Amino acid sequence: MQFILLLLLIIGVTVVMVVLLAGASYALGVQLHRREGTLAAASERDPCAQSNADRDWYLSLPYWQQYAITAWWWANRFQWAAKGCE
Repeated sequence: MQFILLLLLIIGVTVVMVVLLAGASYALGVQLHRREGTLAAASERDPCAQSNADRDWYLSLPYWQQYAITAWWWANRFQWAAKGCE
């Protein structure tokens, strides 16, 4: 019984840590994108122009920042994919 409780405690702590790290990553991505991100021109006819601008911005970041904001990147990709962008 104690083994099962210990196992559940370890799993619970692991899940909480993953959620906290993903939340921090997403928050950092939102903050960095708000401060340094690029916006697509209003005259752009491509509905996915902002998605492409986000991708270009993300790829221009140093690797450590790309890793730090991975949760934001995946959330952004899923959001644009739902709108039909690549």
